[in-house]
Amino acid sequence: MQQTKNASHIRRSMPSLRWYGVFLLAFFCLYASPFYASLASAQTKVTEIQNTLNEGSSVEGDIPNYDKSITIHHVYIEGNTLVDEARLRNMMTLRPSVVYSKTALQTDLKRIYELGYFTEQMKAVPKATKDGIVIYITVEENAPVTGIDIKGNQVLTDAAIEKIFADQIGLPQNIDALNAGIAELEKKYMTDGYILAKVVDISDTPEGTLVLKVDEGVIDSIKVVGNRKTKDFVVTKNLILKTGDVYNDTTMNDDLKRFFSLQAFDDVRRVLTPSAKHPEKYDLVVEIDEKRSGAFSLGGGIDTVTGFFGSVGYSDPNFLGRGENLTTQIGVGSGVIGRDTRTQARTPTYQIDLGWSTPYLAGTDNAFSVNLFGRDLQSFNVPLALERRIGGGATISRAIQRYNNVSASLGLKVENVALREGGSDSNLAFFNISPTERARELSQGGTFVSLGPTIAFDNRNNRYDPTSGWFNTASVGGTLGLGADSYGTASLNLRKYIKLTKSLTLGWNGQLSSSVFNDIPDFNAFRLGGPYTVRGYQEGGLGIGSGQALTTVELRSKFPLFGKLKDVAFLETLRVVGFMDAGALFNKSEVNTLFARKGSGASIGAGVRLTIPGVGPLRFDYAIPLVTTNKDYQQNFSFGVGQKF
Repeated sequence: MQQTKNASHIRRSMPSLRWYGVFLLAFFCLYASPFYASLASAQTKVTEIQNTLNEGSSVEGDIPNYDKSITIHHVYIEGNTLVDEARLRNMMTLRPSVVYSKTALQTDLKRIYELGYFTEQMKAVPKATKDGIVIYITVEENAPVTGIDIKGNQVLTDAAIEKIFADQIGLPQNIDALNAGIAELEKKYMTDGYILAKVVDISDTPEGTLVLKVDEGVIDSIKVVGNRKTKDFVVTKNLILKTGDVYNDTTMNDDLKRFFSLQAFDDVRRVLTPSAKHPEKYDLVVEIDEKRSGAFSLGGGIDTVTGFFGSVGYSDPNFLGRGENLTTQIGVGSGVIGRDTRTQARTPTYQIDLGWSTPYLAGTDNAFSVNLFGRDLQSFNVPLALERRIGGGATISRAIQRYNNVSASLGLKVENVALREGGSDSNLAFFNISPTERARELSQGGTFVSLGPTIAFDNRNNRYDPTSGWFNTASVGGTLGLGADSYGTASLNLRKYIKLTKSLTLGWNGQLSSSVFNDIPDFNAFRLGGPYTVRGYQEGGLGIGSGQALTTVELRSKFPLFGKLKDVAFLETLRVVGFMDAGALFNKSEVNTLFARKGSGASIGAGVRLTIPGVGPLRFDYAIPLVTTNKDYQQNFSFGVGQKF
């Protein structure tokens, strides 16, 4: 019974087991089967992606963007020891969490290669993992740069050149960086005027030192052509550049300006050719077109200082073909032109001048000049007096090679000055001047010996018609009176030229002069008023003193109409000028009080300049005084030869 009962129980349990099995089967079908299917599918997908990567085709777009199996999981970079890894990563667009792209990977590799530090032995291996794509990049660096060795440089120091390439030391060789350094080096040479300089060869040593060979452009020989009268040494002596020097175009341009200042040449050109004997060097050929020199002149005109005048002379700026300048001139004038008949004597003027100069005294680099003169004319410092001056002087000067555009000179002058009466008794009575006072004024003459140095700085672009640069002088001097009082002076003269436009130039001149010991005698005192100080006033019409301050501003412009007349050279030189002058005296002479001279003044005005060949710039000005004074001392029109400054 018991067995029957148990069997019956088992039979009763079988249906429930069957239902339990059905339940498990259903559970597996609903849950477990998709899970295993998903694992199988993911593994298959990884395999497919790896196969696709290995085949080299892109999988971009095959699977949704957020599927980890096609996004970048990590990027490894190997082989770089000198180049910072962060710099390489910054060149890449493929980074973790970014969708993988074969095209992007190729672009990244190209960017890394274009840094210039690596050989072509670069490779990138992408591998698929369950977390995404892992990229392995291997690079091979160029040989490292351990130093720079420069050959052939003279004008630029090793340190200056090494500074240009300093950021390449310790990094792999980089052709782009090296080319950029070479370009910068050659640009520096060019900026400094060494236009022939270039890098001609580059190599490296097994130790990693870069060897740069520089050809700076050495002058092998200097030749002069075109000269018939001029001696070769006149040209070569005027050249700062010498055989064996590195050619500098800035220096050569300064040399050309010096040639033109000799006034012996119509044109000077330079030609550079490779040397036939030493192809790595250059021959410098100086071609010159000589002027016809040695000419007699006969002329005349009108000047507010000498009045109507006539002159005869002889000049040769290339005397004997040695670059020496010889001038002689004799002139006679009617006397000063102006309103004032009470303070200036009406008497003819006589002048004779003889001068000679050489740029190379006895073959040295010292310039030397001497002059003799004799003048008899009305005095502009001592009213109504006549002056006779006879004397001569000599000046030696030399450029200071250490400082560009700077020269020094020493001048010696011996002069005898004699004053005599040129006014009438009625003129003297008008100013209530006693015979005793007048006798004192006229007794100041004598023989004087002056000696003094001058320092000059001149970087004007043109000596006769400058549009840019400075011309400054500073001088001191002592004057020994033989039978008269001695005295000393100091002067500073500054000139600045600024090119505002192609045809407009601004010029400024400032002067400061003073005695440094004892008073200057009236006939040699600083004079204010006239065409060379403050225009709009008579010569000396503002008085005299032992010191003065003076300033002038001018706007100079080419005259557009005549500037186009190329066939009439002197009309092309026509200029129009607007100006303002101002000046003041200090330590004024008693003469100013006796003759009612104000001691300071200012004016504005306009004028024209016209350069006549063989004569120079003729100056015609009209000025309006801004400080009122005795009308006898005013003079609106003034005429002269040469620029005011």
